[in-house]
Amino acid sequence: MKKRPVNLGRSDENIAEQYPNIYEGLQKDAGQNSWDARITKKGKDWRLLFKYIRERNCLMIEDSGTKGMDATKWNSYQSLWDTSKKETELGARGQGKFLFHYFSARKLVLTETIDESGKYRFSYGTSEEWDEDKCLADFLPDMKPLDHQGTRIWILDVKKEFLDELLDPSKFSRYIETTWWEIIRDYNASFVIDFDGCLRKVAISQPPSVSKVRQFRSEKVNGLGTIRNLELYYTADDVPEEIRGIAVQRGGMTITRIPVVADESLRNKIYGFTNFDEELETELKKCELPNHFGFFNRKAWNHVREYIRRKLETFVLEITPPRKKVEVSSSILNEAVRLLNSLVEQYAPELLIGPSAPGGKGGGGKDRTERPKPPVRIDTFRPNQKKFEYNETLITDCELVNATSQDREVTLEVRLSHEEGKDKHSSVYHVRLSAESRLRIDVPLIDFDPGDSPGRYFAEAVLSDTVSHDELHNRSFTIWLHQEPPTTGRSFVKGFKMIMGRKVQGKTLFFAKWRNLEINEEGIIHVVWDHPDFERVRVRAGKKARNQEILVYITERGVDEALRRLLANRLAEERLDTEEIKKTKILCEEMIYDAVVRTGV
Repeated sequence: MKKRPVNLGRSDENIAEQYPNIYEGLQKDAGQNSWDARITKKGKDWRLLFKYIRERNCLMIEDSGTKGMDATKWNSYQSLWDTSKKETELGARGQGKFLFHYFSARKLVLTETIDESGKYRFSYGTSEEWDEDKCLADFLPDMKPLDHQGTRIWILDVKKEFLDELLDPSKFSRYIETTWWEIIRDYNASFVIDFDGCLRKVAISQPPSVSKVRQFRSEKVNGLGTIRNLELYYTADDVPEEIRGIAVQRGGMTITRIPVVADESLRNKIYGFTNFDEELETELKKCELPNHFGFFNRKAWNHVREYIRRKLETFVLEITPPRKKVEVSSSILNEAVRLLNSLVEQYAPELLIGPSAPGGKGGGGKDRTERPKPPVRIDTFRPNQKKFEYNETLITDCELVNATSQDREVTLEVRLSHEEGKDKHSSVYHVRLSAESRLRIDVPLIDFDPGDSPGRYFAEAVLSDTVSHDELHNRSFTIWLHQEPPTTGRSFVKGFKMIMGRKVQGKTLFFAKWRNLEINEEGIIHVVWDHPDFERVRVRAGKKARNQEILVYITERGVDEALRRLLANRLAEERLDTEEIKKTKILCEEMIYDAVVRTGV
C-alpha cells in the first residue's frame, strides 16, 4: 500500500485530543469539507447525509450538490495535513481526516468520489497508508458504488465505546444545528441523519421570545476588514445552554461562542452572533485553530473579540435592572475626568480619541488610527508634567528602540521652542543602536526662568539614519509655562458614574467584586459604589480630605482602565511580553503618583 505524505509526525489519537467534543468535531469537519465543495455559492441542491448501517457497524457520510474530487483534490485528500486549500475555504488545515480514522476500531476508512467530468475514484486506507487497488465490493459486497457527482465516506467498524453517544440522533442533530444554523437559515442547507432507519432533516429550533435586541452593521476593525453583522438578543426566558453567548461565524459555520459576563439571571437569557466580510474572514482564518473550535492569540481575533466584548458589556448594562441611586458631587466627577484625561495625554496619548471632554487634547473629533510602529523608532518621548511655573524644570523621558536584527547608526535631534518660534533648547545625539536593543537618551534638564516667555512650548524629537539622512521616526509633545493648558479636546474618558454592586435583598451582581466596570463605548467608567475599598475611602474624617480621597480613588479607577486598554493594544499588536507588561504597569504607577501629587492628598 502507499504511504500517506504526512507533514507532521502525529497520530489520529493526538488529533482527537484537540477536539473538545469528538462527536461535534466529526460533523463539523464533514460539514465544512462538503460545504466547501458545493457547486453553487448558496448551495442549491446541496445535501449531507449521516447514515449508520447497523448490520455492518459502519458510518456513511455522503454529500450531493458538490463538485466531487478531481485528481488534484483527490491527491490532496490522501495527503494528511495537506494545506493547499484557499484561506477563504472553511477547511484549510487538512487534519480533519484523522478524526474519521479515529472513530474506526481498525482506523479503516473507504472513500468514493465522482468529479465534474464523471470520473469515479475509490480508495481505502488507515491514517498511515492507503491504496486504490480494490473496490467497494471487497469491503461491503452488498453496497452499491456511488452513482452521482459528490463524495461518500465509509467509517468501518465504528468503536463500540463511541456508539451510544454517536448514535443519539437528538444530540447529533443539535451539534449540527448549533454549528450550521446560519446556512440552514439562509440557504436551506440540508443536513440529514439516519441512525435507525428513520430519516431526520435537521431544523432550527425557535429560541424564546426576544425582549431586547441590539444590531450593529458594517463596523470596520483596525484596518483588518469589516464586521458585517453583530446581533445581541435578550430573551424573556432562558435560552438553551448550547446557544448562550455570541456565536462567531465564518463561512456559515460557528467557530466558537464568546461567553457573557453577567449575573446568571441575565447571561442565561443572552445570545447572538457576528459575521464578517471576506477580508476579515480571511484574516480570521489565518489564526483559526485547526479543529475549528476557536482561534489562536493573534491580531485579527484579538481585535474582533475586544470589539464584541465591549458591545456586549454595554448591552448587559442596558438590560441590568436599575439599582439604588448613588451620587458623588458633580464637581468631583468633572475634576476626575479632567485629571485623568490630562494624565493620559501626558503618559499615554495613544489612548486619546474623540469626541471632546474636559482635560483632553485638541485636534478634532476623529478617532486616532494607530499606525504600525517603525522597527527603528523613538519609543518614549514625554515630559515629567504638562504645566510649568518659573523656576521649575522640564525632565524629558526619551528612549530609542531598534527592533531589527542589525545594528544601526542613527542621529536624534531634540528641539524645544515657544509657540512664537523662539528656540528654548536644541541638542543632537549620534548613537549606535545595537540590534534588538533599547537605549535611553539623557536629554539635558531644562529650567524655566522668569525671562522665558509664558505660553505654549513645542518639543519635537526627530530620528534619522546617520548615513542616508532619511527620517526614521518623530515624536512630539506640548507643555505650557505659566499658563493653564486647554480644558477641552480629545479625551480618554467622558465621565464617571456610580453603580451599586449589591442588590437590596443582599444578592450580588456579577461585577460586585470589581472596583469598576470597563470603560464603555460612550467613554463612561462605572465605579462600583459599594465596593469595600471605596467604602473605606468615604469614611475618611473631614469633608475636604474625604473629597480629595474620593477624587484620587475615582481617578485611579480610570488609570486601571488605561492600563487595561494599553495591555489590550499590546496584545492585539502581538508585542505583549514580560518586559512590555512591566513597562506599562510602571507607567500607570507613575500616573497614579502624579494624580496624588496634583490633588495634594
